[in-house]
Amino acid sequence: IHKNNRINFDYKVRVFSSRRQEILDDLIQLRGKVDPDIVLTTSSFDTHQDHEVLHRESFRAFKDRTILGYEMPANNRTFAPGLFVELSDLEMNKKIEAIKKYKSQLFKNPVGAVSSLARHRGAQVKAKYAEAFEVIRLVI
Repeated sequence: IHKNNRINFDYKVRVFSSRRQEILDDLIQLRGKVDPDIVLTTSSFDTHQDHEVLHRESFRAFKDRTILGYEMPANNRTFAPGLFVELSDLEMNKKIEAIKKYKSQLFKNPVGAVSSLARHRGAQVKAKYAEAFEVIRLVI
């Protein structure tokens, strides 16, 4: 994603709960600025303390929009995908290249994990690769 199309906030990790209201306020401002139809957020099953806060505040800020939870296997107690998106070889390669840029996480072998998961989710829908999402709210 080109940097002109990204908006980053600067919250210290592992203490999001103490800044919950600020996070909600930032998300509400973002909603007004971007006006998204679909919001991707952490899964409701994600156990990481910051991800739990992001999930709850994303729902509060965007409850009138379609909200999908993305899968993070290392943090999810379980995962109940209700939406699958098939990925082409080109899209999968772009995803792997993007993951390689996330240098702070490379020690966890994210390329292998992402590739394996995409093949697994693809097999569930008779595709080579797919991504799966938890349907938190669907607005049609």
